[in-house]
Amino acid sequence: MKNYSNGIIANDDLYDYFSASVRSDTLSHAYILHGVRGTGKRTLARLVAAALNCEKKDDENAPLPCCECASCRKIIGNNSADVITVKREEDRVFLGIEPIRFIRDDVSYQPNDGDFKVYIIEDAHTMTAQAQNALLLTLEEPPPYVVFLLLCEHTESLLETIKSRAPILRMRTPQRDEATEYLIANYPSVKAFINNSPDEFEQIYMASKGSIGRIIELISSSEKKQIIENRSLASGLIEALANNTLSRDFGEIFSSFSQKRDERERIMAQLLEIEAAARDLIALKKADAPSMLFYTDRTRAEELSYSFSVAKLTRILQSSEKARLALLRNANIKLTLTDFLSSLI
Repeated sequence: MKNYSNGIIANDDLYDYFSASVRSDTLSHAYILHGVRGTGKRTLARLVAAALNCEKKDDENAPLPCCECASCRKIIGNNSADVITVKREEDRVFLGIEPIRFIRDDVSYQPNDGDFKVYIIEDAHTMTAQAQNALLLTLEEPPPYVVFLLLCEHTESLLETIKSRAPILRMRTPQRDEATEYLIANYPSVKAFINNSPDEFEQIYMASKGSIGRIIELISSSEKKQIIENRSLASGLIEALANNTLSRDFGEIFSSFSQKRDERERIMAQLLEIEAAARDLIALKKADAPSMLFYTDRTRAEELSYSFSVAKLTRILQSSEKARLALLRNANIKLTLTDFLSSLI
C-alpha cells in the first residue's frame, strides 16, 4: 500500500508490516531500523508511534495510523510527550551514556495520553559501548507499554547483545526511475536542478545512494561541494591503485582527506565513497550489467575493473571498512589513515 503522502517511499512492506503487527498485538518491544541517511527512518518511526497510539487502531476499515485522530496529529506533529526522541548533541561524534540513563529512569513512568511510550534513538550506531550496555539493561526487561526504535546507519557498530534483542529491519531506497519521478513531481527546486545541472545531479544521486531525503538535503546545502570532493578523492585513489602510483602519490592522497574541524565524520564519509567504488568494480567482475553504487560512467568503471583482481578489490573494501570502524570507535585519525593507505600498497 503506497502512502507517499506520509513520506514512505519504497518501504511499503515495512509500513504494512508494522500496521499489521500493531493490529494483531504482535509487535516486538524493540526494532533497529537500518538504512542510509534520508531513507525515511524517522518518518517510519513516527508513523509506528502513531499507529501504536491511534484511536482507530481497532477499526479494521481505517488505515493505521489514521493520521486524523487527535493522538495521530499530536505524534506526527511532534507534540506528544509519549514519543521521546534521543539523539547526540550536534557538536558530538558519539551518543553518550547520559541520554540512555534518562531513558532508563523515564521508562518507569506510564504513558501520559496513549497506550504506549515510544523511544526513538537517532544515530544509534554512534552510541558508545558504555551507552549500549546501559541501554541493554532496559531492553532485557522493558515495561509492556514501551517500544524502542533504534535508527541506525551502520549495524556493525552495535553490540551483538543489542542486535539479539531488536530485530533489524532494512530500509530500501527506491529504484532510480521511481526516485526521479517522485522528486520531479513533488519538489520544483529539485526538478529545476535536474534540468539545469544533470551531471551534478548524477553525482549527488550516486552519493546519496538513492536516498530521497539525502538528495533533497544535498541539492540545497553547502555540503554539496564537499560531497563532490569526497567522490573525487575516492575516484583518484582507485585510479592511483589501478596505475600503481599510490606509493608515489601517498602524501598528496593522504593530505586530500579532510583536515577540517569535523574531519572524523568527513573522513568516514570519504571512506564510504571508496567502499562504494570498490563494490562497483567487484560487481562488474562478477556479474553482467550490475547496478552502480558509485560510478556514473560505466565504461570507465569497466576499464578500471580490468586493472584489479577480485582479491585486490576485496582488500581495498575490507581495509576501508576497518579504518571507518576504527574512526567510529575514536581511533587516532592520522594513524588510522596511514595504516589504511599503507595496507593498499
